Amino acid sequence: MGFLNVITTIFKTIAGQIELVMGIVVLIGLLLQKKKPVDVVSGVVKAIVGVMILKQGSTLLQGAYKPVMEMLKTHFGITGIITENYSGMAAINNSIPELVAIVPTVMLFGFLINLLLAKFGPLKVVFLTAHTMLAFATLTVWLVHWFFGVEGTTLLIVCSIFCGIYWTVMPAWTYRYSKAFAGNSFTLGHISGMAAVISSRIGMLLGKYDEKNPKLFEEEEEDTNATGKFSSVTRLFNDSTVVTCLLMTIVLGGGCLLAGKEAIQEAAGNANWVVFTLELGASFTVGIVVLLSGVRMMIAELVPAFKGISDKLVPGAVPSVDMPVFYPLAPFAAILGFLGAFIGEFIGFFILLAVGSKTLMIPGIIATFFDGGIAGVFGFKYGGKKSALISGLAVGVLQILGGVIFTVVSGLSTLGATYGNTDFGSTMAILVSIMKVLGNVWVFAALLIAIYVLACIPLKKYFAEK
Repeated sequence: MGFLNVITTIFKTIAGQIELVMGIVVLIGLLLQKKKPVDVVSGVVKAIVGVMILKQGSTLLQGAYKPVMEMLKTHFGITGIITENYSGMAAINNSIPELVAIVPTVMLFGFLINLLLAKFGPLKVVFLTAHTMLAFATLTVWLVHWFFGVEGTTLLIVCSIFCGIYWTVMPAWTYRYSKAFAGNSFTLGHISGMAAVISSRIGMLLGKYDEKNPKLFEEEEEDTNATGKFSSVTRLFNDSTVVTCLLMTIVLGGGCLLAGKEAIQEAAGNANWVVFTLELGASFTVGIVVLLSGVRMMIAELVPAFKGISDKLVPGAVPSVDMPVFYPLAPFAAILGFLGAFIGEFIGFFILLAVGSKTLMIPGIIATFFDGGIAGVFGFKYGGKKSALISGLAVGVLQILGGVIFTVVSGLSTLGATYGNTDFGSTMAILVSIMKVLGNVWVFAALLIAIYVLACIPLKKYFAEK
């Protein structure tokens, strides 16, 4: 047990530090390829720095978005459960501290199951998003204990199976759609896979996609060669940075104005409230630019390095990575998706108000932006700009309306917290509803294995086609 304790301690230490995970992955990959020491050092450093730049971009985004949400909540007196993963994780940690101590071990065993399934099974994906692994492992401990009342070894085994299979099946499902435009280099490794799946299907519908003659939507995201009477204006609005700044200034500034001048001035501190309002859009845009820069640096090192791991340890495996990796593939579409998700979440919120729901879901910050961005990219790739916006809208509504089902059935409503990504309003809402009626933990474990086996049937062909 000494060695196991060392390994789980390492997992616990790095779980919240995605830059360390990526650095280690790049290090292993380059060493397996027997790269020169200078290339190894360079690759590891750039991977770590790239992820840290990405995280700084995320912080800037939240800094621009959060004050607006706080002003609106205070002004309108809104109380409820925020759709945010880390508040849910914190609530679980505080509720069952004696049980969540096994979370690092669950992460380790779940990851090992994922590696074994990737090596010996047909769904060759390796889940690499460590902070998501931590959040999901914590949730599985809560769910399995909540529904079946088990502890100890049984809790550890079932939760590990839960994690390992989910970290294999969901990325494999998203790979079925991402492969067409991202190739074999990577796929989505997150608890927002359904945002990609749903948006791809919406794009296929709106873009009249023919699966018998597969061809991605040909609409260009940007047209720098626009001509005619309004050519200058057209080129301006085809610049994703400009459009993001103008659009988010309107959206965030509009939210501020709804809260009123006094609320804005309080949030602005010593700054002029008008200037503060106008700067929010620019601050958000800076976050986008920084985030995309970090993503590009990280991927430039991760993809070649992972080839070493794939060739040596898990032949043919595809790395499953975090959401921002997809944004450079269609940055303007990602913003459209976010805007759609923003609108969709508030539609869902007002629907809950209208029907008198006892549990209110308040749109969070992180899930709205990141899941909306994924919806925009996948929707755009299969159906164009209209699909990007509509896909984001659908994802936003699902996060709220499906999220309330998940929150109540899972028992998280008793903690006044929940998880916010799209998977929780869709696949996980269905899964917890099944768990509620099963009654036996080993029947549930058998169900998870059956889900994996059934998923292999339609998805294995996408890994066989290189």
